[in-house]
Amino acid sequence: MKQIIFLAVFALVTFKSHAKLKIPVCIPCEKIDMVTDLPNDENLKEGGDYLNLGYLHKEFGVVYIPAWNSDGKYVLTNENEDVYYELSEEDLEKLKETYNLEISSNPLSFWKKIGGKIIYLGLIGFVIWGYLSKDDENDE
Repeated sequence: MKQIIFLAVFALVTFKSHAKLKIPVCIPCEKIDMVTDLPNDENLKEGGDYLNLGYLHKEFGVVYIPAWNSDGKYVLTNENEDVYYELSEEDLEKLKETYNLEISSNPLSFWKKIGGKIIYLGLIGFVIWGYLSKDDENDE
């Protein structure tokens, strides 16, 4: 099993160096997820874009599979989710009252909260199971 893991890592490093392949790794990346598409109100217009309610958080992950999220907060963001404006607690309460919004403490999807953890635990379990089953075959 150790030889297989070593061979896979060696092949990946060799392939990456020759092909200039970039493995997407976020340690940490700032991500903005759209929570609510607010009505097109002139009070929520910045530049030429209307703003929507988003959730800014730091995400740790590899190959587009999120492993951990932290430091989440609500923000106002444009439709492209490339510009955001921080909200104070008072501003957030005002938005909730004005637009009759229900806001949870963590609006991230199941995939971002738990899905990546399940995949990583499954991969780790598979590697451990493969390593232990090899030891069992050697005992016989």
